[in-house]
Amino acid sequence: MKNIPNILTTIRLASPAYFILVILFIENVNIQTLILFYIFIFLSTTDYLDGFLARRFNITSNYGKIFDPISDKVLTSSALLFLISIENKILIPATLIIFREFLISGTREFSLISKNSSIKVSYLSKIKTTLQFFILSSLLLLFSFQENLKLNQTISIEKLINLFNYGLWLVTILTLYTGFQYCSSIYIKEKKGRKK
Repeated sequence: MKNIPNILTTIRLASPAYFILVILFIENVNIQTLILFYIFIFLSTTDYLDGFLARRFNITSNYGKIFDPISDKVLTSSALLFLISIENKILIPATLIIFREFLISGTREFSLISKNSSIKVSYLSKIKTTLQFFILSSLLLLFSFQENLKLNQTISIEKLINLFNYGLWLVTILTLYTGFQYCSSIYIKEKKGRKK
């Protein structure tokens, strides 16, 4: 039981491999996107499951502390890179999110190495992650049905895509804000440490 959270984290860390395999072996973009939607939903669920198990059974490990947040960023980045390949309108927000995720990962590692400590994930950051997963999964689903629904007069798929594109911008702003919060917390903690 104690290894299950780490196994789920490792499964999520391998998310780029799943995206690459789907792209390599399935030619139809709509089918690719639909399969990746289901994969993304499953992997997103593992994020909450491994956290639940770790809290429920009081299971903690250095591996989980380091790689659980990294695995979320790897999954998010994989989905964003795929979406960029089929929708260049999201290039700017996607680039900003990926940049932030790499920056925070580096900052967290620096904090662990320099002070042997880290800043706990804030509640707002958890909301950010949830919104990211929701927006990205929605975009994957919408793009998978785009060709099939574009002639259906009762459903404006393009308007829904545009709506979630705006939603991605809102998530980007929240992502940058929580990143700023995290870096500020690290700076303040390090400054206090120097004064002691």
